[in-house]
Amino acid sequence: MTNKNFLSILAAACAIAAGCSQTNATQPTGSTTTADTTALTASIAAPRPLTPANNAQIRNADQPVALVVQNAISTKPGVTYTFEVATDAAFSGKIQTKDAVTEGASGQTAVRLDALAPARDYWWHARAAGSGTTGLFGAAYKFTVGPAITINPPVPIGPLNAQTTDQRPVLRVVNAGRSGPAGAITYRFEIATTPAFGTILITGIVPEGVNETGFIPPSDLPLNATLYWRASASDALNGIVSAPSTVQSFTTSRPSQAAAVAAQLGVALWPGVQPPGAPGHATMGSFWTVEPLVSFNGIRFQNPPIDQLQIFDLMDRGMDPQSAIDWMHGNGYQTVGVYYPSVAVIGFPFEYMAFINGRWDIVLRTGA
Repeated sequence: MTNKNFLSILAAACAIAAGCSQTNATQPTGSTTTADTTALTASIAAPRPLTPANNAQIRNADQPVALVVQNAISTKPGVTYTFEVATDAAFSGKIQTKDAVTEGASGQTAVRLDALAPARDYWWHARAAGSGTTGLFGAAYKFTVGPAITINPPVPIGPLNAQTTDQRPVLRVVNAGRSGPAGAITYRFEIATTPAFGTILITGIVPEGVNETGFIPPSDLPLNATLYWRASASDALNGIVSAPSTVQSFTTSRPSQAAAVAAQLGVALWPGVQPPGAPGHATMGSFWTVEPLVSFNGIRFQNPPIDQLQIFDLMDRGMDPQSAIDWMHGNGYQTVGVYYPSVAVIGFPFEYMAFINGRWDIVLRTGA
């Protein structure tokens, strides 16, 4: 094959690749082999943009952005690349230029940008240079960096440092503050044996509640153990995770009488505000067995109702019956219980609690 025929083939390849820049591609008749070689070393095509793809949406959390092109077609190794980023398609507002980027060995060349301002559009393109020739810029691609979003650490509500709990305490936090258009928030709760969280016993992920979010361990924690917990908030859609809440400690003990019955019912005794005091001031008597019953007027109900358990637990913590009822009303817990001090009875729709021989018995009502 003659030099002239080889140059024709190269020119056709450049045309197919698009954007090929060629120096001295046309040679006079009778040129020497040295002249032909010089022409070949000065031919280079435009690189093809790969990522970010045109019109790509990039989360602000995923910065810094990496620009990647398919390597340019070149007649000689030693090619370098120039990447430009602008805030307009005409590149009159260039904000970053990465020059003399060494060609990648895998058929692609990449460069990592400096951080870009969030919530705006950008355009990028690249060109190749080598053997004294600078090629043309390839196609310009647009991408958008999403808005800046921040999520503050949640604030612990309870259990707070050194509090004694049963083996399945309710961990509660005030919902995390945030700025920017955050997506749905979930919370990750962790319980560990040390404040450094080297050994994590239980992890739970729950959706955000109203004003506050809670988590109950699905299995019993070690008994008579000092444990540590924390929580963090996460926006998975935008890739944002808050710093963890302040670490809190608690010590587990055997569940109170009421908490043990609530566990049989499959409910948390105190899912919200935790009451003060420690159990040991009251005794359960008869008929606290978990079972379905039928009332005097034919209504089927589950014994014992949760508000009866809560009132008993408050008395077990040292409150008198009326103070227990008042505490529930004042802290977001519902009860229809009414205390009748003259007969030491707390009345409910289908049964009542009676203080008999130093114990609190449940008695099924036989009429209105």
